[in-house]
Formats: sequence, structure tokens, C-alpha cells
Amino acid sequence: MRTIYLTLLLTSILSPVLMAQNRTVDLIDWKIVASIPPALHQVKSIGLAGAISGIHNDALIVAGGTNFPDKMPWLGGSKKSYDNAIVYPNINSKKTLTPSVVSYKLPFKLAYAANCNTKEGIVVAGGENELGLSKKVLLLKWKQQEEILGIEYLPDLPFGVTNASLTVVRNILYISGGEVPSGARDEFLSLDLKDPAQGWKTLSNLPLATSHAVLLGDEKTGQVYLIGGRCKKVEQVSEIYNAFHAYDIKKNFWKEMPTLPFPLSAASGIINGDDILIFSGDEGETFNKAEKLIIAMEQERDAQKKEVLNKKKIEVQSSHPGFSRKVLKYNLFGKTWTLLKNEMPYGTVTVNANLFNDNVFIAGGEIKAGVRTPNILRGKMKFIQ
Repeated sequence: MRTIYLTLLLTSILSPVLMAQNRTVDLIDWKIVASIPPALHQVKSIGLAGAISGIHNDALIVAGGTNFPDKMPWLGGSKKSYDNAIVYPNINSKKTLTPSVVSYKLPFKLAYAANCNTKEGIVVAGGENELGLSKKVLLLKWKQQEEILGIEYLPDLPFGVTNASLTVVRNILYISGGEVPSGARDEFLSLDLKDPAQGWKTLSNLPLATSHAVLLGDEKTGQVYLIGGRCKKVEQVSEIYNAFHAYDIKKNFWKEMPTLPFPLSAASGIINGDDILIFSGDEGETFNKAEKLIIAMEQERDAQKKEVLNKKKIEVQSSHPGFSRKVLKYNLFGKTWTLLKNEMPYGTVTVNANLFNDNVFIAGGEIKAGVRTPNILRGKMKFIQ
């Protein structure tokens, strides 16, 4: 009898834990909960793409990013980078988010940096601005009591890079790929947050040179997952990947995983329990069409023919249909990709997804070629019972 009693007691204790571990997302209830304020001298916010976004000490922080304040790039508009940092405190207790009245700044303008959330703060690596690529690594800390955004420096990357991807597993940062002027890179590096003085270490190269990928670390499996992305090539259209690879931390080894149902780059993602969730992304059709026309223009010597090609490019870019609204799920037990029942209210790329208490926050991003959104989305996850 005592054995039976202990078995039942142990089962009653462990069952909720096991249920939490094995639960899987059924759908996500999306709501717009805030808006990114307009930049200085702007009457109306036009949103940001390539911004830093992360969560530390119950605060959502959105910083840097780019937009086209005057006109679209195909009409001669210039991309502008920013150094503003906006803090939305106490996101756990509010249905809608209100930014802090205090204005904060990054040390320099920055966009398209890799970033991820850690216990110590939000790590920001690489990126770019009007002066070129950055190799700087920042640590953003929200100090609740003082309402101060602290900024510290971690060791520089070995080289400047943009559109790389960053994650963390057990206090070790991992950064993958990214772009330099010659194209996509295949480096995979790590940094120990407990001993940053050692600097960045080189690990086994990525299976594919890639930028704009989703990189997610999982402490339970001891793996880092590299999902989708693209590879820019000289005088060729970019290759958009449907690839999915897992890196075994102990073995320093990459292995192939079940591929995505379709190619996807510039998406965002999270791991929640046993689910990998991938939000939106660029499936590449319009992107590759525009690239082909740009390559043809560069090779064309006849001015009239070049102008015809330019008009076609403008038409392709200005009539962009918007990015994917799909949410892909990969269950680490089921080992298959599926689509969630409901889609996002709109697709948004070159943006981060941040997990907080079964909610995902997606702040801004690009919704069409050249077009940003100021909206901050919150998705409340609902699980299969």
C-alpha cells in the first residue's frame, strides 16, 4: 500500500510538469497593443525595420532601426538609421503598452543587428548604419527601480557583419552567418557571458553560408537550431533556403533536420516548450524578381533599355503583395512542420519575436518592400488540451 501511495503521490506531483513540457500550441490570439512613437521631426510614425527588440526585467525595449522618411527607395528615397531607444515597462501587467516618458539613446545609430534576450540583458551584435558595418557588441539592461537603460560593451566580433542571427544557451552566446559586402558568411561563433574576456571562439562552420536566418537555442535538448535564411551572390539572385539544421553543442556538429515546407528568409521565431514557432518571413518570389531586374540593369549598356528595366523594377517593388502571414510550428517530439490554424494579422520581416509568459511580442518590422509598421503585436498562445 505504501508503494502505491508513493507512486500516486509522485504521479500527482509530476503530471502538471509533464503536461507543461508536452503541451503544444494550437493557435495564437493576436492583438495590436502599442505603437512605436514617431521619430524626431516626424508628425506620424512610419515604423521601423531592422530594429533591436528584446525583453529585460519585464520591459520591452525597441531601439535603432531604419525607415524611409521621405520616399520609397525605388523613387530615390534614402534609408535613415536611428539611435532612439524606447522602453515599455511592466509588460506583464498591462493589456496595452505605454512607452516610458524618458528618452533613451544607443551609443550610435544601428539597424539589422543580431540580438537575443539573456538573464544579464539584451545582447546586440553587429549591424549597420550609414557609415557601414558594425562589429560592436552591446548589452542593454533595464534597471527598473532607477528607470535607467544601462548600456555595456562586450568583446567586439572579429569582423563587422549585418543581418546575422544570435541566440543563447546556458550563458553561451552563439552567432551565425550574416552579410558582408562580398555576400553571406558561414561562420559560427560563441562567447561565454560568464567569462567574456576570452572573446569570441570559432566553432564548426554553418552547413550553408546564410544571412536573415532564425537561430534558436534550446537548453533542454542542448541544441541550436538554424532555420531558413538566404544567401546573396555576386551577379546572381539570392538563394532562399528551406533548410533546417541542428547544432549539437557537446559534439560541435551540425545535422540536417526536416526541411521547411517552403523557402523562407527574414522571419522571426521562438521556442516555447516543445514547439519551435516561425512567424511570417519572405518566401522570395517578389524579392528574386526585383533582383533579376537589378542585375539586368547593371549589365545593360543601352540607356533606353535600362530605363525600361527600371520601370519594371519600380512596378514590381511598388506592387509588393506583403509578406507571409503564416505561422509554422515544429514540434520537437512530432518532428514535423505544420501550419497553425490562424494567421497573423499581417506579415512582418526583419524583426524579432520575443517570448514572455506564453505571449510573443513582435515590434514593428517591414510589411511590404520599403514599408514599415509602427504596430507592436502581442500574440497570446493557446494550447491543445
